[in-house]
Amino acid sequence: MRKFFKKYWQALLVGLVLVFGFTLRIVLVHKVIVGDIMAYLEWGEKIWVWGTKTYFFGEHMWVYSPPNYPPIAALLFAGLDWLWQHKYVTAQLHNLIKFPPAVFIIYFYKYGQILLYKLVPILCDLGLGIIAFKVTKSLTKNYWRAFGALTFFVLNPITIFISGAWGQTDSLVAVFGFLSFVLLATGRLNLSMFLFFVGMYIKPSWGIFIPFYLYAFYLKKPSLKSILPGIIAVLITLFIVSAPFAEKGVIHFTKAMWIDKYIIPVKSVGKASVSAFNFHTIFLKVDRSLFNTKYLGIIPADKLGLISFFVLNFIAFKFLKRQKNFLWGVTVGMFILGIGSFLFMSNMLERYFFPGLTPLIIIMFTDFKTLVYGTVINLIFLANVIWAFYRRGSDEIDHPFTGNNFLLIRVLSVVIVYSFAKITSKMLQFKRGR
Repeated sequence: MRKFFKKYWQALLVGLVLVFGFTLRIVLVHKVIVGDIMAYLEWGEKIWVWGTKTYFFGEHMWVYSPPNYPPIAALLFAGLDWLWQHKYVTAQLHNLIKFPPAVFIIYFYKYGQILLYKLVPILCDLGLGIIAFKVTKSLTKNYWRAFGALTFFVLNPITIFISGAWGQTDSLVAVFGFLSFVLLATGRLNLSMFLFFVGMYIKPSWGIFIPFYLYAFYLKKPSLKSILPGIIAVLITLFIVSAPFAEKGVIHFTKAMWIDKYIIPVKSVGKASVSAFNFHTIFLKVDRSLFNTKYLGIIPADKLGLISFFVLNFIAFKFLKRQKNFLWGVTVGMFILGIGSFLFMSNMLERYFFPGLTPLIIIMFTDFKTLVYGTVINLIFLANVIWAFYRRGSDEIDHPFTGNNFLLIRVLSVVIVYSFAKITSKMLQFKRGR
């Protein structure tokens, strides 16, 4: 036994963190059942009631909100609802083989529907933690730094709350999206582009990385022949997941989903900041100032956000191009774009920092000079998430943030923008990478 622990103690420590993180999330599953999780339940249920052909664009009466996630998410929710509708199988298994335990069956019959939907982002949290561990280990060659990144992510109150309590899908998208960049850095281009596509077809929020991903892909200088299997896999998957919903053909459906449902509404409505503590909430009012509110009477908030997005991409491109370590380059680039977009683009929700959270934590434990600033950013993210979730139901939480003309939000917004700028400047000081 001593030899076993001596040989595998590192893996055991990782396993303990994962088990502890999993347990903390499971404990919260049935304690918070509000918000978007109720919409997910409805989307999963109603796809079986109304069918797929009119699911996205039919004149249905939705209790919470019409489905606004791409087809892969819709099929996932449908599958989870099917599992819930066939929950009697767990009882049959217990009667047959005495597993699972009867106490689990009692719990599952009471909370199983919520558990199934939240289990997906919970497991993806653990997957992101493992990715953070592997990437940090690869960059630093140091177990304890990698273990620190894993622990900071998996036991982070932010990730615990978003998946275990809130039940959001952000980690589901991120695990596919971030892994696609890791695979790209290691030269597995076909699988990389497939996973990037999957992430986009779960939730379009990953679209902020499209220009950076294409540029990183270009730097790998692939031949058409070498990436043809990946292109074919993407096209086949696109057809398979879209066909059930395509009343007038896959091409028409794809155009309607991405142009009519996502791009046009975002361009035509919105706020400078919906509920995000960012650059706009330094000067404007969160959830009140419109996206076209002009700074100094000259430039609208959304146009300033778009200019910022181009600048962030330029910085990320330049950084990646001069790095010897491609993995480090894409990690820093994802941080710049993931967090930077949250801070400077308009119409941001409180959780839209999530695509940049894993890269941020990896940077913190790869370069300890960023640890303090990264911790500050994490604390402000946590405050932002808690405020956004509870603000409408608790004046005790809302007023300290919004009182005195949003003073606390403005202060936190200044601090987080400053911290982001400090980390970015430290990253740009590396002339040739690591």
